[in-house]
Amino acid sequence: MREPDERDLRVLLREEAERHRPDRDAMFERIVRGRAESRRTALVRLRPLAAAAAVGLVVVGVVGVRVAGGGGEADSAPAAAPSAAATTPSPSPPPARPATSAPPKASASSKAVHRPGFLTADAAIDGHSNPNWSQGNVTLRTTRTLTALEVTVSVARTDGVVSTGQWSTVPAQMMAMTVTERGGRLVYRFVLQHGATLTPGQYVFAVQYNHADKRAPAADTYTVSATGGGKDASAAGGF
Repeated sequence: MREPDERDLRVLLREEAERHRPDRDAMFERIVRGRAESRRTALVRLRPLAAAAAVGLVVVGVVGVRVAGGGGEADSAPAAAPSAAATTPSPSPPPARPATSAPPKASASSKAVHRPGFLTADAAIDGHSNPNWSQGNVTLRTTRTLTALEVTVSVARTDGVVSTGQWSTVPAQMMAMTVTERGGRLVYRFVLQHGATLTPGQYVFAVQYNHADKRAPAADTYTVSATGGGKDASAAGGF
């Protein structure tokens, strides 16, 4: 068999090369498919990372909410209630008056006479009086503690005058109260019980009586005598 010469080799190589000419469409298709596979692989690898990042953002968001809202069980505990403020007790109300009485109204005193000292007093007809019934109020003020006290109110027995009672802002158990008739007058007396004391302040002594229409109290009078701190004092006046 004859050995092929150089010319024959070139012809054979050319023919072989033509038989193995690459299919460009097939190659392009393989390249596109390979790129798609690479992208899917990258996405698969990135998904766990993205999920972890999302969880991290949620955790950070929750922490942020707790911080912004002052979270924490200790912060949500209720604050201690403020302690109550101290208050000064108000004085006790005066004892109940008789059914026919009414609260005294302030009015100007008349014909008051006082000796120099710690005691003052004035008298007036209560503003709740009516044409056929009156209440006379003697208001006493002292700047010392009283260890002895006597208040006397004398009401002239004009037409229809009849006693209907008496009362005081001093507790009843500390005061002896009487009413008598003497020389055509009703005499009301208030005497501080032995051993009782009255602290500095203001006290009211009231007398009540029925009478005829349009009675004038010009003839009615009062006297007060008291002892405080070893000193005596007195006051007197009219209505």
